[in-house]
Amino acid sequence: MTGIKPADKFPNIEFKLVGGGVRKLQNRQGKWALLIVYRGHHCPRCKSYVAKLQTLAPAYTERGVELLLASMDPENVAQRTIDENDWNLPVAHSMTEEQCRQLSLYITDHEEGYELTGRYAEPGMFLVNSDGNVQSLERSNSPSLRPDLDVVLDGIIGTQDRGLPIRGLA
Repeated sequence: MTGIKPADKFPNIEFKLVGGGVRKLQNRQGKWALLIVYRGHHCPRCKSYVAKLQTLAPAYTERGVELLLASMDPENVAQRTIDENDWNLPVAHSMTEEQCRQLSLYITDHEEGYELTGRYAEPGMFLVNSDGNVQSLERSNSPSLRPDLDVVLDGIIGTQDRGLPIRGLA
């Protein structure tokens, strides 16, 4: 898969936030960001993954990491997901297929029987450092392969405290 790689500047994507406003991850002004792309309202694994992230959110915030969830779901469906699951993290909606391709995400067609039609992005995680560069990333073509959020946090702590470089550039 070609596309975004470690050490690249994060793409100039405007994420539309549920409830209004936009968020960009490109200009960090000294802060880190963790973008979690979730599959959408239809995905129970996404909901449990975000529930785990919510329990760890204070620890991520303590390390200066802003959290952002995003999906291709339209705003009304993303809002319903927030409401039904008591999410309290920022959520972006209506990601376009082009934005997903900029992030080199895998894309799947909704199967028959789902509420929505069209396509959705498979899971992705992008850690953007304080310079606006991709520090690390993970993309999956399956809902069951996702990085352990405790391990991710531990890696952020080690990287920040020890000033470790971006890996995987050889």
